[in-house]
Amino acid sequence: MPTFKCNYPATVRTRDGSVPFHPESDARHRKALEGLIAKFKTSHPEAASAELESIDADNHVAILSDRTVMSVNGDDRRKVVNLLASQCKPSAGEQVDDYWSRQYPGFHMVEFHPYEGQAIFERLTKEQVRARNIIASKLGIKPWQVRVARAKDGGWRCRLDKEIIYQPSKHDKAMAEACVLVGHPGWWFEADSKTGVIDVHAGEPANFEPVHPLPPETLGAPENMRRTPFGVLLPRAGGLPFEPASIDWKEGSFLLIGGEGGSGKSVFTNVVLAEQIAQGVELTIVDTKSKSTDYFWCRPWVKYWGCESIVQAAGCLNHLVWEMEHGERAKAWAENAWQSWYDIPDWAKRKFPIHVIVIDEYASLVDEAQMCKTVPNPEKTLPPVLQQAYKGYAEHLIRHDVIRILRLARFMGYRLILASQTVSQASGLPPNIRDLFTHRVAMGPNPSESLEKGVFHDLAGMPAVPANVIDSGNSKGVGRAELAGMTGRVFKTYWAGRDGMVDTEVFGHMLADKVGLPDWCDRDRYFNTIAKHTADDPIDAGYMHELTDRIAIGESKAVASDPILQALKNAWDTSLSLMPSSGGAPQEPAAEPAERPAPKAAPSASAEVRPAGSGSPLMDAAQLARLMEG
Repeated sequence: MPTFKCNYPATVRTRDGSVPFHPESDARHRKALEGLIAKFKTSHPEAASAELESIDADNHVAILSDRTVMSVNGDDRRKVVNLLASQCKPSAGEQVDDYWSRQYPGFHMVEFHPYEGQAIFERLTKEQVRARNIIASKLGIKPWQVRVARAKDGGWRCRLDKEIIYQPSKHDKAMAEACVLVGHPGWWFEADSKTGVIDVHAGEPANFEPVHPLPPETLGAPENMRRTPFGVLLPRAGGLPFEPASIDWKEGSFLLIGGEGGSGKSVFTNVVLAEQIAQGVELTIVDTKSKSTDYFWCRPWVKYWGCESIVQAAGCLNHLVWEMEHGERAKAWAENAWQSWYDIPDWAKRKFPIHVIVIDEYASLVDEAQMCKTVPNPEKTLPPVLQQAYKGYAEHLIRHDVIRILRLARFMGYRLILASQTVSQASGLPPNIRDLFTHRVAMGPNPSESLEKGVFHDLAGMPAVPANVIDSGNSKGVGRAELAGMTGRVFKTYWAGRDGMVDTEVFGHMLADKVGLPDWCDRDRYFNTIAKHTADDPIDAGYMHELTDRIAIGESKAVASDPILQALKNAWDTSLSLMPSSGGAPQEPAAEPAERPAPKAAPSASAEVRPAGSGSPLMDAAQLARLMEG
């Protein structure tokens, strides 16, 4: 591209005398310079098509360039192309690359500077062209916006154009896919957003060990009050060390766990619980009665147990919400204007320890939830209808209380772990509720698409469990986590089982030694309840019931925790009493086991609920007709 120099004077005469001439900054002087350039072209016809390129103010020179004539400078490895005026725009990149690559086979554009009027071409190998095209395509940029060169380990060192900013949340998954295509599974990368350098490393596929034992020294370690380690992360490539996977509760107090049956959800939850019990937390367990056996091992350290019925689950959560809104902890937070449990004085941490709330099988606990706006007339409503309304409203309370906990508990030292086999709006977890969970986990190597969509916030950025992990048989206990402050990762849960004992038995023994057992808990009899048993060595059933009875909220106290629930229970009892038994004698309510004290300000208790199948007589057709007639 021909260039010309047009000299101009350092000063210019005005009515007030001579003044410095600044065409680079003064619009009037710039117009005067244009006149000088026109005269220059008259005396230099070879510059007739040249245009002003730049101004050298220090030397008083205007640089003119003729962009109607292309020129190429360079050697057999690198060439500099001076662009035509029509090509000096970003959209002309592909045209320039295509034209000159055909003019010089083996050369490819590696830099494009439309505003400077230049394009740089270099001779590239077929491997370089392939690597940069794959990486550029995955990152959504032009091939000349990434330079690639072979690295010592057989991979590639890539440097992005200065205009391209690498964003991990946007580019990490795409770059991981590019690594596999550039090399094969097991290739991995390191990206530096500040420098724009991406190192693609050659490697072999990573895999887990068949078992990753729980490190015994981790249980109760002081640093784990804030962080709970639960397993190991899948390395980026084989041969790299396993990094611990942990939940940072200071970053977020709520954990959502999705996992279908047999996916390892209970093992994961128990590892998380064991570490927190070792830190001296308070503990609440809410679950269905059939699945609550998963948590029998931790009953000596449970404060509230809401697993014996749907109504008890609701009553347990009602009690917690009351404490959060009106209890001693709530008053202390309000009086001292505390913002975070981690920042309160040590004496307050001892008085108000971390309280962990576990709600398992959530979808089953709320699948028939229904609001109750009016209590049916017991004289005109069948007992089964009232029973359904009673149970449905209890499930509604569970859903309502979970929302209240998510809204209230964040700063007062409460942690919520909610687990469910299904995670969707239909299962009581609409998007606006799921969004409140800062930590999300999906267990299993290949969960259903609906579960993945329900659990993960950024499903597009979540890596899949590699095929070699599944094919090798090492996928037991594997899941994927989207934890606060981290991109999505594949992990494997620690396994604590040893010496012929399952994980929960080991946890029981370790915690009994680490934090001790309550005075009321018989050590040997407790160990008997968590040990393996056979038909010839039956479990101590009496102590099993005693452990539960000590911590379970009674049915009547659960009912008394909500006035509408109490009213529905009373209506159901009345409806039952109006139905004569087969012998005409009134029905007696079932005896209730011993209970713990009721929550403060709770209404008075009513009679115990009569469970289904307890002997309530069936109605004959005449009785049913009379009741329906009112």
